[in-house]
Amino acid sequence: MTPESIYNRFDDILNPIIVKELRQVVRGKFFWGVLILFLGFQCIVLSLSIADRGLTSRSVGAEALTFLFGILFFASFVIVPVYNGVKFAKERNDGSDELLFITTITPQTIVKGKFAAAMVFIFLLYSAFSPFMAMTFFLSGVDLPLTFLALIIGLLFSAAGAMGQICIAALARDSNSQQFFRGLGIFTQVSLFFTIAGAGSDMVHYGTGRFFPVSDTLSTLFSLTLISGALTYFFYRASAAIIAPAGSNRMYQVRVSASVIWAGSFLLALWWSFKTSSAHLFMLWSGLVCFGLCLAIAVAISERDSLSDRIAREIPTNPIKKRLAFFFFSGSAGGLAWVAGMSILTTFAMNLLSSSALIRHTSDLRDASFVIFSFVCYFLGYALIAGVIRRVFFSSLIDIRNTWVVFLLVSVAFCILPMFLWSFLGSDSDILMLGNPFASLSRSRYLDGLFFGLSVLLLGLILNFSWLRAQVKEFASAGASHE
Repeated sequence: MTPESIYNRFDDILNPIIVKELRQVVRGKFFWGVLILFLGFQCIVLSLSIADRGLTSRSVGAEALTFLFGILFFASFVIVPVYNGVKFAKERNDGSDELLFITTITPQTIVKGKFAAAMVFIFLLYSAFSPFMAMTFFLSGVDLPLTFLALIIGLLFSAAGAMGQICIAALARDSNSQQFFRGLGIFTQVSLFFTIAGAGSDMVHYGTGRFFPVSDTLSTLFSLTLISGALTYFFYRASAAIIAPAGSNRMYQVRVSASVIWAGSFLLALWWSFKTSSAHLFMLWSGLVCFGLCLAIAVAISERDSLSDRIAREIPTNPIKKRLAFFFFSGSAGGLAWVAGMSILTTFAMNLLSSSALIRHTSDLRDASFVIFSFVCYFLGYALIAGVIRRVFFSSLIDIRNTWVVFLLVSVAFCILPMFLWSFLGSDSDILMLGNPFASLSRSRYLDGLFFGLSVLLLGLILNFSWLRAQVKEFASAGASHE
């Protein structure tokens, strides 16, 4: 094999998007400006730390390392992902990304290229910071194992943050949505930065036992690697689904990956629960699952309610596979059914774990399962009511893909309006507050909240019965017609 053939083979494998992105970054002023600014800043910080070493007995090395790590993490977790996301959102707004679909480049390739370009930039920042951070070892108070652990965790979460910003930027389809999602992305990334950076700084100073019940570095690193990898993969699938053509089966890979992540995270939380003999981390897992299911409701109610020819051709002919496909294929009814199924599985898993004698605080776990099921019932009912409102009153003004806006307004109305009504009537009864899902967090009211949530869900199902039945019949008949 000649060198030319080897070069041509690698040239065909190389993602064309990353070549375009890196060429634009290197030719622009942003890359060189950030790099030179941080190099100069590190020189100043390290010089002051060395000069301060002979004047004080403090752990100057640990302080300098913590400061440099904070700057590095801010650059890799906030600046690079936000810049990459804003740039992609502008391309989506201008419509220039649609030119890519004229070629054979797939949505997955586009997302991979955007992500790889961001990671190359992040690795360059790490390589620029590493010599200065290594020099802090010659000062005092630096623990190298914990330093490397903090750097690895920072890199993992920077990767997840970069893919998350790509996912948020992919949602920007016009100027109005671009401004909204740009602000949402910046706010989310900055908020997470202060949370993770504070935890990382404390880990460098005090060890992993400050945040985890068991001071096990390998277990912590393994768990955080799985979490960041799962987040990165899910955001990748979601981003590719968002920019995929409208008639494609967008949500199939997203729901499959979400189901796999649910199962994997359940096993991870179960392992930590048995490892620590406590259900606290499992309750944290259940709360995150509840939050994810509520977001999935907003997505599902905004999906199309009719099958495209492309989706109809992909419906399997096997009766069992066809029924399972309804939960995972694109479609509003199938998406809502998937959320309902996942909430039932979550509630069942939590109640099953609550009967274990190897874990403490199982009574809290059982109560939490009812609260989470109530939350999902609340928002499923509100989503179905929002769907009726959009179809009956605003079908010509609001596209179905923007039903999530109506869903948000309905949820806010049920949460806030009863508070004003309660103040206006001057009643001392808190029954009016049951419209707010958070009312079920009270131990004395969670059964009332569960009953109210089921009532709202039943009302939504009655109002949408014909709409949901039509989608189920269309799915079944489309599968039969393509056998």
